[in-house]
Amino acid sequence: MIPTIATNPIELDVTAGEPISIEHGFGRQVAGWLVIWRDAAVDFTVYDASADTSETLVLVPSASARVRLVLL
Repeated sequence: MIPTIATNPIELDVTAGEPISIEHGFGRQVAGWLVIWRDAAVDFTVYDASADTSETLVLVPSASARVRLVLL
């Protein structure tokens, strides 16, 4: 199965090391995310890999930046 884009672009201002919650309400686990634009080099990791992501995904950025991402 190839994941498909499930959201419109989500624009976020993120701060290094501060978790950001993205409420999506899919009712299913998020398959992943793609950063489609950023104004600085930044990566994201999942805050808690064992957490249920069926309603909210919590990511932690490696740097401060403005980003646009989509959920899969």
